[in-house]
Amino acid sequence: MRSWIAILLLITLGGCSRGPDTAAITNDVTERLAQAIPPGTVTLTGLERRGSQSDPKTPAGETRRTVYFDVTLKLERDFDFGAWDAPGVAGLVSALGAGPKGITGLTSGGNKAGDILLAHGTALYTHGDSGWTKVVAGGYSPEVAPAYATNAPPDNIGTLLEGVRMAATSIPKDASPAHRAAIEEELATAAAAIRSRLARAADGYAIAAGAENGQYLRFAQALSGRKGVRMVPLITHGGEENLRLLRDGKVTLALAQGDSALDAYQGTGSFAAEGPYTALRAVGSLYPEPVHVMVRAESPFASISDLKGRRVAVGEHGSAARTTALHVLRAHGIEPTDVKTVELSMGNALVALQRKEVDAVIYVIGMPADIIRSALTVFPLRFLPLSQRAITALVADKSAYFEYSIPRGAYASHKQDVRTVATTALLLAGGSLSDSEVGFLTRFVFEKSADLVALGSVQGAQVSAATARQGLPIPLHPAAGKALDGIGATTEKQTKP
Repeated sequence: MRSWIAILLLITLGGCSRGPDTAAITNDVTERLAQAIPPGTVTLTGLERRGSQSDPKTPAGETRRTVYFDVTLKLERDFDFGAWDAPGVAGLVSALGAGPKGITGLTSGGNKAGDILLAHGTALYTHGDSGWTKVVAGGYSPEVAPAYATNAPPDNIGTLLEGVRMAATSIPKDASPAHRAAIEEELATAAAAIRSRLARAADGYAIAAGAENGQYLRFAQALSGRKGVRMVPLITHGGEENLRLLRDGKVTLALAQGDSALDAYQGTGSFAAEGPYTALRAVGSLYPEPVHVMVRAESPFASISDLKGRRVAVGEHGSAARTTALHVLRAHGIEPTDVKTVELSMGNALVALQRKEVDAVIYVIGMPADIIRSALTVFPLRFLPLSQRAITALVADKSAYFEYSIPRGAYASHKQDVRTVATTALLLAGGSLSDSEVGFLTRFVFEKSADLVALGSVQGAQVSAATARQGLPIPLHPAAGKALDGIGATTEKQTKP
């Protein structure tokens, strides 16, 4: 008798240790999808449980498990998961607890009805008297960047050389010196550009990205995983340092927020001492970066104005996020001297918020930020909305800001849109690149962006030639404009019946 009791007890404990069953997980995932994605967009057609493990970040005295599963989703209508002004890839990855490399089937320019999406998802559960209950969708830990790819020589070099030779030798013998000088100048320019580009291709295009595990670095690493050009992502403190590295000629490309790029271009704000950076040009807008103002869920703060006199993490020195955070505080009538500003990286700031060492965190980051998703698995937090008065003032003061809402479902457990402002993440170039290189890199980044999600950047789904001119606060490089026009014309031709 005792042996049977022991066996039943082991079966019961074994069931508890595995976490919830497939039916419970399916119900929870369906509920999260309904919260994050507009109704009638996707149908969950299949879910297969792939095991579970104990959550290493489980609070003392609590039992938690992370459950792994595969899902199949069917699109019921046309939908663009990369749209800037609607819930999309943010809601999808948060609802499924998926990493960007865990989702396949997303299409540049939008998916069509009948398309199938496959995803590897995770969900976090806690065990109590009433059984297993969901906490939030699992957080995402980035993988190491993939190996770099090298350039492959074009197949039509001989044809191009023959065309150039014929053009150069077809001028009549009595051609004017001006005609001959024009040909010589063009040939010399082309030869210099080829030598320069080959040298850069061998060493790679250095791109000033951002902090370790940050969205900028993740995006640059995704680019480096593509075939066709060697990109070398550099870890930096963020946008302001990136702009200075670009100006000093230490990198060929840089990522930065639109507001910081505008300050550098005009020689204002943090760049007043350097003066205007008139050679700075945008290769294109990548994706929107909304302002996130975060507090602990149980805190008494209802508005940003309530943060006066409190400890506020505003980003590291040298990061554009810090400058933006101070702009947001001032727009609410709070000067830096009215609060205790704490300069911390995003990760350290969220840890400090969890430990109650700071009262709020203000950060500008692409949505959904993996680091915020991970923090939500450890402790509950809330987003504070910006006041409409502050939003109006920020948009009027700087052309780099625009009104934005963090949509419900962008982060697990958040069921309301959050009113805020956003700026754009920009790909920037200085004066060291030739027009042909800028055009080539523009096509490389914007022509097909859906694979950037699979290569590790959630924001890659929002990169598109259609939005590359959106929210640009500084001039677009002429060669980038021509390349974008070409991509748009090609896309239009392909979509015509």
